[in-house]
Amino acid sequence: MTTDNKPNVLLLYPKTGLDYGSSVAPPHSLLTIAAPVLKAGYNVRILDQRTQTISKKILEDLISDELLCIGISTMIGTQIKNAIGLAKIVRELTDGSVPIVFGGPMPSVIPEQTIAHELVDIVVNGEADESFLELVQALDKKTPLSDIKGILFKDAGKVVNTGGRLLLDVESLLPTPWELVNVENYIHRDAYLRDKYRVLDIGQTSRGCPFNCGFCSSASIRERKWRAMSVEKSIAFIESDINRFNLDGFWLRDDEFYIKRKRAHAIFEEMIERDLGHISWYTAGTRADVFMKASENEIDVMKRAGAHTLKFGAESGSQRILDLMKKDLKVEQTLAA
Repeated sequence: MTTDNKPNVLLLYPKTGLDYGSSVAPPHSLLTIAAPVLKAGYNVRILDQRTQTISKKILEDLISDELLCIGISTMIGTQIKNAIGLAKIVRELTDGSVPIVFGGPMPSVIPEQTIAHELVDIVVNGEADESFLELVQALDKKTPLSDIKGILFKDAGKVVNTGGRLLLDVESLLPTPWELVNVENYIHRDAYLRDKYRVLDIGQTSRGCPFNCGFCSSASIRERKWRAMSVEKSIAFIESDINRFNLDGFWLRDDEFYIKRKRAHAIFEEMIERDLGHISWYTAGTRADVFMKASENEIDVMKRAGAHTLKFGAESGSQRILDLMKKDLKVEQTLAA
């Protein structure tokens, strides 16, 4: 364990290429995996390249004998270039003595291609909340990495794939460790909630989506399974962040918040009961066919609970393209919505 201010675990979030204004959301991928590591007593630092400079000097000052690993989150696209750039600096500074761990959408969708890169020592495949903690503990205690499900690593030049692991119970998720970042960097006047000035992406109340859209990593990472927090935990999660950061708006990054209408309706009713209807909000996306199943009463309650914007995943006006991308949606359903 750390005895000074040097971290045991350093987590890096590279620039994405779209890092302006309200597009800069908190690095939830890193905050989520950091929570159990913090609870276990390790010292964790998060550096977000979108909001701060990550220079060689800054990284050098954080590297010590107590550093167990450096984790880098990345998705396919521009972020890969920046992730590799950070990994190169880390390798130069540590000469390979500190493992570089890649996680996120790209390593989860193409883990074998990712682990093949010379700058990647370990890949955490899929949801990393549990496997990353086990990895940190194994590196700390020098126990075999092969005992950890959900990772790939190199052993004497050969790649070892430990296989998948069961998806976790989202009811067990820990509170967001906001103390690891400067939250004010992520509170904006939002592109949708233009009359609000303190809007924050507060994370998820559910994970996954039962659909199989060809362009989305969720189907691969979360096995087309939808798992939700209870109504009680969801409300506590939402209300605590509103109060803690004095928010007048927020958005939820659930892949599909409305898929179970009874649960969504119960959350809306509870928000009205707690007098939160003046707080405007929206979710990451809404399917037109799912929305069309809502009753007039459900839509009314949703609006009174503060719902401001519905972002429909129309994707295309061409049925041929929708079918090619496995959207399982008709153009007419989008028009009806």
